[in-house]
Amino acid sequence: MSWLPRSSSVPLHRRWIGEIVHFGQKSHVVGCNWTINVAPVVAARKQQQPPVSWVAIWVRAMALTGRQWPVLRTCYLPYPWPRMYVHPFTVAALVVERQWRDTSAVFLDTIKNPEALSIPEIDETFRSLRELPVESVGAFRHLIRISKFPLVLRRFLWSIPLYWSGRLRSRYMGSFSINFLRAPRFAVVQSTTPISFSILFGLVEPNGDMLVQLFWDHRVLDGMDANRLIRDIEAVMNAEIAAELGSP
Repeated sequence: MSWLPRSSSVPLHRRWIGEIVHFGQKSHVVGCNWTINVAPVVAARKQQQPPVSWVAIWVRAMALTGRQWPVLRTCYLPYPWPRMYVHPFTVAALVVERQWRDTSAVFLDTIKNPEALSIPEIDETFRSLRELPVESVGAFRHLIRISKFPLVLRRFLWSIPLYWSGRLRSRYMGSFSINFLRAPRFAVVQSTTPISFSILFGLVEPNGDMLVQLFWDHRVLDGMDANRLIRDIEAVMNAEIAAELGSP
């Protein structure tokens, strides 16, 4: 009968989330909320037909800010000795929700060196991650394949980029991640992520205000610097990003 208790194996799409949570719990993540105003970006974005996604705008803004903030390319590695690794360029990790095997699943893929890409180019990559068949995206297939392995082997494979190799960590996990909170008046109160910097942004208010949440590894950055970082991102948004969107 349907009301009787039952158990089943963990679905594949929950296994890789389980690994993210497992390794995220071993990080030292703190977070804060800010309200920034991006009215100039809103006005410039209206000139785009169709408008580019806010995810692409945020990726580009973070990449440009990374020129003055090497910390956006930095991660903490514990093995074989505790050290800071600084990647030569930023790598954006995009969080994408897809329908897969009759259920909603969250996937992850990266964009390398978005500073060298235009906003429309970033937007096209993001659009392809949302629209292409799941199994046709290499990073998605990689997640699916590893999640089929036994738990001990999965944990070992995840630990190599997260704990031992900064180059592999940047390649597969990104130096920062971007996620869009599409629900109005919605905010995350806790995060367990192994990624050094995670940006979550909300809907734009009529006056141009936007809720922004930053979760970061406290071993890499302190709170007051996080505040300065967000304000510099806001300045980049309203200057360089607005100008790029408004240019013919």
